[in-house]
Amino acid sequence: MKIDSTDKKILYELEQNCRRSLNEIGKKVRLSKQTLNYRINRLVRGGAITQFIAILNVSKLGLTNHEVWIQLEELPEEQKKAFVEFLIKYKSTRWVATCGGKIDLAIAIAAENIVQFNSIFHEILSKFPEHVKNYFITISPEYFTYPRSHISGKIDRKFSHLGGEPRKLPFDEGEIKILEALSKDARISLTEIGIKANLAENTVRTKIKKLEQSGVIQTYSAVIQPTKINLIHFEILATTQNMAKEKEKELETYCLLNPYITYYLKLIGKYDIDIAFDAVDNKHFQKTIIEFRSRFSDIIKEFDFIYITYIHKFDYFAGFRS
Repeated sequence: MKIDSTDKKILYELEQNCRRSLNEIGKKVRLSKQTLNYRINRLVRGGAITQFIAILNVSKLGLTNHEVWIQLEELPEEQKKAFVEFLIKYKSTRWVATCGGKIDLAIAIAAENIVQFNSIFHEILSKFPEHVKNYFITISPEYFTYPRSHISGKIDRKFSHLGGEPRKLPFDEGEIKILEALSKDARISLTEIGIKANLAENTVRTKIKKLEQSGVIQTYSAVIQPTKINLIHFEILATTQNMAKEKEKELETYCLLNPYITYYLKLIGKYDIDIAFDAVDNKHFQKTIIEFRSRFSDIIKEFDFIYITYIHKFDYFAGFRS
C-alpha cells in the first residue's frame, strides 16, 4: 500500500507504545485526533498493521521461548494453508510466520520447560505427520525488541528486554484476565477490560500499572507487516566464536543503534544469535549482509539468513498456565 512520511511516523509511534491516547500520539505526529484515527484505520484496513499487542516478558509468566524453523514437504496450497491456520489457532504458539528461502514456516512455542515443549511440538507433528520435511529448534533465553526508527527518521528508540530465568509471578485471576485481554488487543479500553475481568475500572488501571512496574508488561506495540510498507524483512541466524563479554556488549550496542534492526535474540541450539533486519531494497539487503559479516568477522563463525514474508500471529500470553 502507498504510505507517506506521516504514515511512517504513525507506525513508529504505534510500535513504541500503541496504548497511548489518540491525543497523545497526535501531538507527536502533529495530527488531529480525527485525522489520526482515520489514518490508523486505513493502515489496518490496508494490512500494514495486523495486531495491537502487549509485549510481555514471558520469563515472568514462568515460560521460555522455543523457536522451530520448518521446511515443508511439497504440498498443495490448501494443505499448507490448513497447517498455518492450525498453528495460528493453537494455544501454545506465540509467533507464526511464513518464510522465504529454505525455510517455509517459523513458529515460537512458549513452554514451562523442555519436556512440556517436546510434548507440545510432537502433538503438532502428530496432527500433520506428512507435512514437515525437516526442522531445527532454537531456545531464546534472552532477547531484545526494537521499534522501526528508520521509518520515522528518529534516533532515539526504547527497547524491550525479555528473558531471564523463568519464574512465574503470583498473579491473581483479575491480573491473568487483564494480561490475556491486552495480549489480544493492546488498545482495548479500561471499561472493556473491566467487563472481561469482572473488575472496576479503577482496579483495572491499578493492576495494569503494577504489571508494568514489575516488568511483566514491557510495552504495547503494533504488529507491522514489512512487505506491506515496501520493506524486505529478514533474519540473520549465526553461530559465534570467541564471544567475550565486551564483544557481546558491542553486538548489543550495534543492535540498539542500528535503526533497521527490529530484534536481537540470544539462542541455544543450532545457532547462537538471531538478528532481524529491515531492508529497503535488494541492494540495501546485500549491503547489510556484507556490513554485518565484516563488522563482526572475528566472532561470526557461520551464518544463514531467512526471509520473513508474513507474520500471522504474535501472542506473548500464549502457553500460559494459570
